[in-house]
This record gives sequence, C-alpha cells and structure tokens, in this order.
Amino acid sequence: MNLNHENTAPDDMPDETDVETQPKKKKKKSKIAVILLIVLLLACSGSLGYIGFTVIANKSAEAEYGEVNEIATRPAAETAETPSVSGQEQNGYSPINLKKLRSINPDVYAWLRVPGTYVDYPVAQSAVDDNYYLHRNIYRRYLFAGMIYTQSCNAKDFLDPITVVYGHNMRSTTMFSSLHYFAKPDFFNKNEYFYIYTIDRVLTYRIVSAYKYDDRHIMNSFNFYDPAVLAEYQKNILNPASTLRNVRDGVMLDENSKIVILSTCMSNDKKSRFLVNGVLISDVPIQEEP
Repeated sequence: MNLNHENTAPDDMPDETDVETQPKKKKKKSKIAVILLIVLLLACSGSLGYIGFTVIANKSAEAEYGEVNEIATRPAAETAETPSVSGQEQNGYSPINLKKLRSINPDVYAWLRVPGTYVDYPVAQSAVDDNYYLHRNIYRRYLFAGMIYTQSCNAKDFLDPITVVYGHNMRSTTMFSSLHYFAKPDFFNKNEYFYIYTIDRVLTYRIVSAYKYDDRHIMNSFNFYDPAVLAEYQKNILNPASTLRNVRDGVMLDENSKIVILSTCMSNDKKSRFLVNGVLISDVPIQEEP
C-alpha cells in the first residue's frame, strides 16, 4: 500500500518549520521598531535639549550685556552727539564710562561698537590665560557667550600692525553673530565704520573688507613685524582668496596702517572663520566734559 500521501502536506499549508519561524520574525521586527522609536525619541530630545540650551545661553547673554551696557553708557546729557562719520573725525567724546567697568574688572580695557550691528560690548584681555574670557563674563563667572577679548600677543593700545579681536558667533544677535551682516554686499557698502573706545582715546576704523577665512591662529601664523610678511597679508586683506568676500574699493594699506580684525566662527563650519577688517583712520584723545 502506498502511504506517501500521509506524509505529504498540501502546497498551500506551511510546513512545521515555517510555523515556528513566523512568530520569531514578528518579534524581531517589533524589537527593531522599538529600537528605532527609542533612537528617534533620543534624537528629538537631544535636539530639543540643544535648542533649549541655545535659547537659555542667548537669553543669559542678552540679560548680562544689557546690564553691562547700562552700567557703561553715559547719560545722553554727558556726551556730545556722535556725528555720522563720512570722512569726519570723531569729536573726542566717549559715550562709554570705561572707568566704571574697570572698577568691576580691570581686565576690561576697551569698548567696541559696530554701527548697524548689535556689536556694542566691552573688550577684555587676561594676563593669566589667553582664552580666559571664552566662556566667562565681566564678573569672571561662567557664561557660555563669554566676552569679546584679545590675547596677550596683542598690546592693549591697538598700535600693533594687526590686532585680532575674538567673539562667539551665537545663534542670536548677541556677541559677534551680527558681524555676518557684512557678508551681504548692500550692508557692507552702507556700513563703513566701527569704533573702539579706550580709557583715553577714541579710535575710528574704516571697514575695508569682510570675508571667509580658514581657522588658523593669525597672530601665531604670521610675523607681522617682518615688512614682507605684513605687506603680503595686507594684500590678502584687500584681495582675499575667498568666494565669500566683500572689499571696499580704493583702499591703500602700508607699513604704518593699524588694522583691527574682528574674528568669529562660521555657522556649521568649524574649520572656517568670518573676518571683518578695519583700518585706523582717526585717533583722538577723549575730552571729558567738565
């Protein structure tokens, strides 16, 4: 008797092995879905956490420097009106009471103001650590936004051939983020000057170029007291090798030019910096009102 039909399953019936593996496959898919969901939730929470941190950091900086600005700014009655500079010299009156800020922190030695932007901050330099103010405020407490600062390779009188001033590129209008306005040709063309107020001088700078640069440490990479090196770097300031650049026409630089470079990061590009370059055109004593 032929009994083969007893051991033969119909074509549309799963065999024993298939029946066993199907629940396992479903469990495996469920585990993968759970893992993907967890990863997604972690990514979302991480993003939200970063956004929250950024908002808090920006709000902290705004509150901090709003207070500092109130301390430092002289009442309008104490200052002569600053003219809209167009080939005119500053009038010698400073709107900033730097002595008040120095009584809080003697490392503060200047104030930087860039009209048309939100840059209106004290400038500090530490004798202990070149990057001390990277994440510290005027009270020497932690602040992610830090301060605007220079390093000990530069003198505090701004008489070096090249002085580099550093500031964070915050994700708001605080610190040096609004310097990126100078990447736009229209803004660059309409805004030509920035000012530095020291304890006894008013320094006026004409902005000659703004461009994307690499992340090298400028002061450690060039010996600007070598005339040939300085001349070559000045050529780069007036004709930068960058597709993101704006340059003012008709500017001449020489061995006597005093240049201040405002340096900040590029958004989403850790290997690049954005530089706004100004040359000193006026240096007058501050005339304190009686």
